[in-house]
Amino acid sequence: MERKHQLGNVAFGGAWSEQIAAREALSAALDVLRCAAARAQAHDPRRDPAVMEALTLACDSHPKGVLLEAAWNRGAALTHPGPRIAELQRVADLLAEAQAGRR
Repeated sequence: MERKHQLGNVAFGGAWSEQIAAREALSAALDVLRCAAARAQAHDPRRDPAVMEALTLACDSHPKGVLLEAAWNRGAALTHPGPRIAELQRVADLLAEAQAGRR
């Protein structure tokens, strides 16, 4: 059963159950971005729809999401693997820090 549906059936209801599903989705998106950064030497993350979806989700929930999305795309376009991986990890870390601050 889908997690959001499970939480929707909680007897107490309230906004907290919806927040749990949103936090879990954001956490999963950040994990996807971290993995994409780590694999950036061999894979272009811009060609992976799951990575781009995760980037959109993570950036939509961040106040500077537009800037971070642009930074991710610039980093992904770097030709040398070392700087490309470092930049993607930096952006993923910035997105994760914002999530950690909301808890």
